[in-house]
Amino acid sequence: MKKIVCLAVSLVGFAGLAQSNQPVEFTKRLNYKIEVSNKEQYSQEDFNNINYDHYLSKNNSESLLSFYYNNSDTAMYGGSESNYFVSENWMIPLTVSGVSKVVNYSPYSAFQIVKDSQVVSKLNRSGSINGTNCEYYAILEDINNKETYDFCFCVDATNKINNTEALFPNANLKGLILSIEYNNEASYKLVFQSAENVNLKLNIDAAKVSKDISEYQESILNEVAEETAYAPTEANPEAYYGAYKDPLYTYSFDGDDLTNYDLYNYISPLYSVTTNVLYNTKEYGSEEAPLTRDQVVAFYKKESKSLVKNLKASQLITSDQAKELKKFFKDQNEKIKQYVPNTEVATDYAETEMVEEVVLDDAAYADAYYDYTKYQSNYNDINIDQISLAYEIDTTNDDQVKQYAPNYCDNLKNRIPNFQNNDLKKHVHNLTGQICDLYLYNNGGSVDYFGTINSMRKSLLEIEKLRSSLSQKDQKLLLEFIKILD
Repeated sequence: MKKIVCLAVSLVGFAGLAQSNQPVEFTKRLNYKIEVSNKEQYSQEDFNNINYDHYLSKNNSESLLSFYYNNSDTAMYGGSESNYFVSENWMIPLTVSGVSKVVNYSPYSAFQIVKDSQVVSKLNRSGSINGTNCEYYAILEDINNKETYDFCFCVDATNKINNTEALFPNANLKGLILSIEYNNEASYKLVFQSAENVNLKLNIDAAKVSKDISEYQESILNEVAEETAYAPTEANPEAYYGAYKDPLYTYSFDGDDLTNYDLYNYISPLYSVTTNVLYNTKEYGSEEAPLTRDQVVAFYKKESKSLVKNLKASQLITSDQAKELKKFFKDQNEKIKQYVPNTEVATDYAETEMVEEVVLDDAAYADAYYDYTKYQSNYNDINIDQISLAYEIDTTNDDQVKQYAPNYCDNLKNRIPNFQNNDLKKHVHNLTGQICDLYLYNNGGSVDYFGTINSMRKSLLEIEKLRSSLSQKDQKLLLEFIKILD
């Protein structure tokens, strides 16, 4: 089953927050389903409950890929839903709040559908999907080698529906994608089922997303270039091809190192960066290359640490998933550290004292794996209109969590006094609720630690600003409520 999901994610592959007065409007929904050909290996019924939808915008310049399980028995394989916003050859995972419809995304998570070193090329084969003729295409690293690719897709160029251009805007290719298939995989494929007109609006500023991605990509190059590392004294023209064996080049999901396939969606953008940057290193490029592999190693280690922390703080992953990701990255960093590029230049240089100075021993590495967050004074800008508490989310999933927080946290909203001042009621609710979350932080809760502290400070400030204008009744109720907590 995990490989089935990979078929769709292969096509598509936290810090940002986007709200727009001119939302992206999607007018057409294309539905795809998995079709099983080897029924001895897979059951068709298992995949009938999985939906793969592709939403197209009015101008076809943006689209949305949504993969979701509509049955609880199948949801266990990969999570309930995954959404990807597509624009200008970039794909970015996003989440949408069901209440506020606010879109959350991180420029870090964006990755190119077709990398700079790749090209979309027609293969030497055609097909027929449900009676409709189509031509096969694939994303190739080498245009002269049309046998080596991960997946291919069959396009009906005569169809007025044009989701091919939406996904591959630089390929000079139009038409409807009828199927997506793995290379040499005859057991199943993703097949187009139907199309319908819709009216779906997404509150995301496409121009801002593109700008955020561009700025982030530029910051990567600047940051990597500033790292200090070694430089080989001579180039090896065959080193370029040695990058394929480097643990920094890519990571193939096999379920051994990472058992939860859903987490692969979060790590793949990191490898998208390291794969491209490796070709600009002296080990795999030329002696004139601006970077070294050690600089890429430093970037990977730093970004992998931040990724786990930010995913956990944003409540996009659970505590158990965070532990699995942390272990995965620790193991991968160790493999990357131990790996020596299979070239004469790199091998000779690896024996020098300069490399010995940058290689951390196990104890130092264990300490360096964790980092700290620089303080930023931004709590004043927090909006408390929507109160979201980790305590309420965690206790819904696990009633045992209640024992880790004060008793008042249970059913807190109904415990807040009936203040005459509505703003006071809101901020007292938020302040005491965030305190509940803080108690859960080191007890397995899905808590944004710094966000919780900032939200507490915001409500405390607002309560103090209100204090002089409060009625005697509200002042009394406030004091009594704070005194009887716990």
